[in-house]
Parts: sequence; C-alpha cells; structure tokens
Amino acid sequence: MYIILMRHGEAVPQTEEVSNQNRSLTPKGMRQVRKSARMLAHFLKENPIRIYTSPYYRTRQTAGILAEECFAEEIHTADELLQSSWQMVANHIIQDGSPIALVSHHPFLQAYLLSTCSAAIKFDLAGIAIIDYDVKWKQGKFIGYITPGLKQLKKED
Repeated sequence: MYIILMRHGEAVPQTEEVSNQNRSLTPKGMRQVRKSARMLAHFLKENPIRIYTSPYYRTRQTAGILAEECFAEEIHTADELLQSSWQMVANHIIQDGSPIALVSHHPFLQAYLLSTCSAAIKFDLAGIAIIDYDVKWKQGKFIGYITPGLKQLKKED
C-alpha cells in the first residue's frame, strides 16, 4: 500500500487576530498544493486514496485541494495527526491495504517518515513523501518526494 505524507502549503502568519489553528493558505500556498497534488495524481494513475488531515484549517484546505486533484471522495479529520507517535496514527488510520494520504505539519510528518522507513527529509511547503508500506511487516520503503518546484515526475514501469 502507499502511504502519502503531505505538508500544507504556505499559510498566513499567526497574529493576535489569527490563531495557529485558524491560519489559512495564502493564494501562493493554494498554487503550491495544487501543483504537488497534480503530480501525485499522475503518479497514482486514478487509483483512489483515502485522505486524513489534522484539524487545523490550513491542512483541511490542503486536503480539499488534494481530494479534488486525486479524485478522493472523503476527507477524514484525525486529531492523531497533531502528535508525533506513528504507532497511534497507524493504529487509528491503517485499516486495509488501500492507499492513504496524511496531511499534516512538518515535525510530525518527519517523525512518521523516520518511523515507517528510517528516512529523514525536511518537508518543503506542499511537499509530498511517498512510502511503499508493507502492512504485514509494519515497515515501508521511501520511494519518492514531490515538491511544487519539481519540474517533471518520472515513474519507472
């Protein structure tokens, strides 16, 4: 199964009027997310995905764009995506072998990547890591990274 880890796009700064939880994507952030999501859709070749997102507004916006581009029907909000324990996320979210996308924040996504396949990257805004995950063995292989700055996505057949 594929596990797709996606960071939200550029968001407005936190201010006294706008809490961290309510920060929205900027127009640039929306473009970043759409570009990465389109490349992911090309990789997935119309295979449906289930999307889980943290409850923060910018991640829910990111998940909405991802759902449009990747033909996902449903978006699930998961409070577990606001903490770094991969085991708690896996226990709640991994149900079968179908591809899932987890939309969250940099430090948590980095911890999930490290826990699932012993790989480490600093997630760019709207960055997407793709993991080929073996449910039985509970381990994965890091197979790709997409960013809005990527010019072309090539998948070996």
